Amino acid sequence: AMTVGKDVSSLFMDVLKCIQTPDVELKKLVYLYMINYSKSQPDLAILAVNTFAKDAAHPSPLIRALAIRTMGCIRVDRITEYVLEPLRRCLRDPDPYVRKTAALCVAKIFDINPDLAMEFVEILRDMLSDQNPMVVANTVSALMDIAEIWTNPDEEVWSVTSQNVNKLLAALNE
Repeated sequence: AMTVGKDVSSLFMDVLKCIQTPDVELKKLVYLYMINYSKSQPDLAILAVNTFAKDAAHPSPLIRALAIRTMGCIRVDRITEYVLEPLRRCLRDPDPYVRKTAALCVAKIFDINPDLAMEFVEILRDMLSDQNPMVVANTVSALMDIAEIWTNPDEEVWSVTSQNVNKLLAALNE
């Protein structure tokens, strides 16, 4: 209950002005507001895309992960295409926190627009070999979420095989 039942969507432009703040706590609040109100203000939500993309390349892994998580949670189809390049970078990020967050973002993007997110399914499959167990766990979760809405009967998104069981066991061993 972000606003205790009060509609504060009329403040969208005022909150949007705060999006470029260097204060991490304020940025978290602005991003949360954007997630909650972008669906009711999709024309204005697109104004935040440049900041999200810039923050997805920020020196701080926390900011990069926050940006990619927020972009994935904003359920506005027109924004989805702008998420792809930052998502591609974040899936290959040197920081495991960013990678694990980006893995979950793929499933969210797939739910909004499967055609745009198809290229990321193979990247997720590769991420099953990641050295970090949290990245592997979130990758499995994302692949399972995608499998639930997968519509191609000729191909499985992911299934347990002897090859990937060894990868999963190695991740569990960490």
